[in-house]
Order: sequence, then C-alpha cells, then structure tokens
Amino acid sequence: MKKLLIALMLFAGVQLAAQTKDVADALKAFERAKSSADNAKKATNPKTWTDLAAAYAQVYDAPIKSIWLGASQMEIKVLLKDQRIEKSEEVEINGTVYLADFYTDKVLYYSQAGELAAWKVTKQYLDEPLLENSLDALNKAIEVDTKQRSTADVKTQLEALKSRYFNEAMSAYALGSFKEASVDFEKAANIGAHKLIGQIDTALIYYAGMTAFMAQDHDRAIEFFNKALEHDYDAAGDAYSYLAESYKAKSDVAMAKEVLNRGFKKYPSTQSILVSLINTYLESNDDPNKILELIHQAQKNEPNNATLHYAEGNVWKNLGELDKAIESYKNSVKIDENYYFGFFAIGAAYYDNAVELQAKAADEMDDAKYEAMVKELEANLEAAIEPFEKCFAASQDEEIKTVVAEYLKNIYFRFREKSAEYMAGYEKYNAYGAKTE
Repeated sequence: MKKLLIALMLFAGVQLAAQTKDVADALKAFERAKSSADNAKKATNPKTWTDLAAAYAQVYDAPIKSIWLGASQMEIKVLLKDQRIEKSEEVEINGTVYLADFYTDKVLYYSQAGELAAWKVTKQYLDEPLLENSLDALNKAIEVDTKQRSTADVKTQLEALKSRYFNEAMSAYALGSFKEASVDFEKAANIGAHKLIGQIDTALIYYAGMTAFMAQDHDRAIEFFNKALEHDYDAAGDAYSYLAESYKAKSDVAMAKEVLNRGFKKYPSTQSILVSLINTYLESNDDPNKILELIHQAQKNEPNNATLHYAEGNVWKNLGELDKAIESYKNSVKIDENYYFGFFAIGAAYYDNAVELQAKAADEMDDAKYEAMVKELEANLEAAIEPFEKCFAASQDEEIKTVVAEYLKNIYFRFREKSAEYMAGYEKYNAYGAKTE
C-alpha cells in the first residue's frame, strides 16, 4: 500500500511537472475565484464575478499565452523555449500545406512563409466551456453591480473575449473547420453588440455567413448574409452573389433572382453578380436578355457612366456574342477615354478569340481552311494591340500594367519579324516584364 501511494505521488509529480507555470498559476487562480463565487456572501460582490471571468479566460489562455497569429516560428520557439516540441511534420489541409509543431497540449500550424496561421489546443485543463463561462460570469457581474462600479473592467474583459473568439474563428477557418469558424465569428459579433460595447461588427456578421456558406449550411448562411445586408455591409457586392447561391441551393430561385437584381442595381459592373444573374436566368429557362433590359434602363438614367457599357459588354461576352461585347466595351471608352478597364476588355476579347481560333486551327486538316483560320487569328491579335497599348498608357496600377505588358509581349513576339516596329514593341514589353519580376 505504501509503495502504491509513493508511486501515485510520483505520477502526480510528473503530471504537475508536465504543466507549464502558466497553466499551474491559472488553475490556482481559478480555484480561488471559483471558491469565492460559491460563497453566498461574496457572490453579491461584482468583483467576485469579474475575477471568475478573468480566471476562466486565464485557463483558456494558458496553453497559448504570449503567442499570436502571424508570429514567426522563430519568435514562438523563443517564447515557448521551456515547452518541448514532440514532433514536427507537414500537413495538408484543404489544399494548403502547413508545418505543424506538436506540443503536449496544442498543435501550432505555420504557413510556408513561416508565420503562425492557426493553432489547436489538444488538451483542456478544465473540462468546461471556458470562454462561454467567462462571458456568463461577466453578465453575472453586471447583474449584481447595482452601482455600476465594475463597468470598465467588464467592458475591457468583453473586448478581450471578442478577440479570443475572433482568433478561434480564424484558426478554425485556416484548418477547414468552417462550421466551427462560423459559430465563433457569430460569438465574436454578439459580444461586440453587447450593451456595454454597442458595436455592430458587420464584417464579423458577413464572415459568419461566408463560413456557413463554405460549410454548406445554407439556412445559416442566408440568415447572416441578410443580416449583413440589413446593416449595409455587402463586401463590394459579393454578399448578394453568395446569398443568391444559398437561395438557389435551397431551390428558391425566385429569391435568388430578387437578391441578384438588388445587387445588380447597386453594382452593375460587378462580375460575380453579373455571372450569377446570367446563370440564374439560364438555369431557370428564363430570358437572360432581361439583364440587358436592366442595363439599358440604367444607361438611360446615367448616360455618362462608362461602367454600365462595360457591364453590358460582359453580359454579351458571357452569352457568346463577341462582336456585341466589343462594341459595348468601345462605347465605355468613348464615354471615358481613360477608362482602362474598357480598353483591357477590348484587347482581351480579341486576344481570347485568337486563342480559340488557334486551338481550332490545330485540329483542322484542310489546308485552305487552316490558312484562313491563321489569317483570322492574326487579325484578332493585331486588333488587340491598340486597346492594350491604350490600357497600358492609361492605367497607373502596376499589376494591371504587368499583365497587359505580358499580352503585348506575346503578340509582338509573334510578329517580331514582320517589321522593325513590331520588334521594338516586343523588346519594350519584354524588358518591362523583366523589370517587374
């Protein structure tokens, strides 16, 4: 019996040694705070509950104390120098490769750039919902605080809880746990809306919807996308597209159309809305020309809006009407000679058509037809030069200029032996590409 007792004591010592000082301190603080909260007399003091809330949060923080998303692996290894890494290995999650460091109570996931992208606590030191209990304790402090002396402390702790839920959501998202991420984004948003903070965090509401959508929980996605739109947060139009897709997943095509039409009226040139609207009309065997009616009405209301003609061009292009698309794009740059999106669209339309012709020519066995196709594709490439040149000159966006330079380099390369002018064009854009690499 004595040997057994010694063995148990030794085992307990090993277990305690395995805990970090942060964990041991947090558990001691929790025991003290919980004892006070269980005391009927002390339970009337709001500080008892703010201390308990802080103790729950301290236990939650203990395994991940001092680390943060975005920290470098080297920084974290220094901070956790007293904690042993049991193993390190590469893991692939949803197509993303992470380097995972496994500790006794957590796994830390680093991006290929060596930055902390997510964590997962694998050993809970209290078998309780720590953040939820911390929030309950703060609400209890508000309830018993008739003189509102603890308001500042409660508010500070609420804001810290919001950050903890946000970090949980981001980690879950990175690890592909979209349902869990959606719940944590919602909890973070709810704390932000708490009466002591009073902030409607529309981005968090949208993220709750987005991650629900990714989890294919379309009822939940519809709830949060609609809530975000009610507060005028639409993610530059994407909220309308995703909300419509959720309605379509629920076979509610009528609502999908209604949402997309609302989004289109606000963002007539947003490609995601246009594509969704066209596809929805096609899938429901409805007339996609109804979209053009909306665009033409908008053009009458705003005759000098170049983006509306650009939007019309995108519709025609998606419908396979290349000539009409190019005509619309040309109308956009007639209205605004610096509208480089229009110039880019004209050049890309000609270029893409040339690529299609090249693919067809490769399969053509008739020499005469082959030569005709080659002649036509080269005419399209030459037609793309001027609008691409104008786009390059009009745009101040280096990323766009780099893309356009690549198009022009490829075109001029094909014709470089045709004239000195074409050779000079090739050399110019080849040099520009090399400079930006």
